[in-house]
Amino acid sequence: MNEKIEKSFSVGILGENQILNILIGQAFGAPGTKSDLQFFNRLDESLGYIFCAISPLDYPDKIKPLLQTLYMTDIFVLAIDLNSELNSVIGEILIAMDQFNRVFKKRSIITINNINNNEWKLPETINKLNKILKKTSLENIEIISLTQKEDIDLLKKKVIELGLDLSSEINNEENHVYTKILIDHVFPVKGIGTVALALIKEGILKKGQMLEILGFNGSTKKTVIKNIQKQDRNFNSAQKYDRVGLVLKGIKPLEINRDNILVTPDIFKKESVIQANVYINEFYKPKNGKITPGGDIQYYGLVNLTISPLKFLEGDTIFPGNNGSVKIQLDKHLYHDGSGLIGIITELNKFEKKNRIVGFFKQT
Repeated sequence: MNEKIEKSFSVGILGENQILNILIGQAFGAPGTKSDLQFFNRLDESLGYIFCAISPLDYPDKIKPLLQTLYMTDIFVLAIDLNSELNSVIGEILIAMDQFNRVFKKRSIITINNINNNEWKLPETINKLNKILKKTSLENIEIISLTQKEDIDLLKKKVIELGLDLSSEINNEENHVYTKILIDHVFPVKGIGTVALALIKEGILKKGQMLEILGFNGSTKKTVIKNIQKQDRNFNSAQKYDRVGLVLKGIKPLEINRDNILVTPDIFKKESVIQANVYINEFYKPKNGKITPGGDIQYYGLVNLTISPLKFLEGDTIFPGNNGSVKIQLDKHLYHDGSGLIGIITELNKFEKKNRIVGFFKQT
């Protein structure tokens, strides 16, 4: 059994042109699981790293796949089609990238594509991008023009550089001693049982380890990891950043989904009413120009991969570009490791060429 530790990178492939997203995704791996999300996976033996790329297929019509892609992945690749230029879809993606970067310390690259017949547009597009990025936390991120195979190779090397830099920074700052796993797909396998495809976000996972399934009908349930696979190979253990296939004991496939997370028992706490510092991003345009607790607009909060309706019960009135202290009520129980809930605030409306990313909150 091969127990060599192989470094993994999770990459979000974002953009309006789905064909372009898939082409870039295929540079990182073979197409794998497909639902509202398209996965690409590969052990790149020439580079010595594993890539897991994800692209949200139902976006921009639905925003949930975009938000879940951004939460699961650590490095974002925004693919801009020069035929479409900078439009409201790209604008919303940039706002989402900015909010996730501010809250979760992500890394990003922008690629510009379909240049050959539009080369005259390139300088103006880059200039516009730089002006937009100056208003965000994404200022100074690298912009790469993709015109030939060598540019794709450069992109992959840039992703590796960003991934190594990010993991080094996080390892220096964090001291998490628990396991946390995000589930993206679950299905039955005859003769084997319940199989979950998942990303390890924290810690080390070992075969035979017992974990809690949080969000199980509002309570908790335990499961044992019967088997671990990476890239169709069996392992005794896996580590942070790995995408894995897990055989779960004691749970049926229909009982578990993306609303659940697998964690070390007796660490995580559940919340439904919290006091939080809320930031409303400067590009969001609320009704009456401000957000007032008790208003009639339905907002949602993303924590882990779970999206819950939320209400601002009481507290400060907040204008875009500002923050305030607000009491929040969540329809679903959401979980944190003791440091408080942190989440993205969004609307779930169908896309109508208006930004739906509201901001973020941090429990106080």
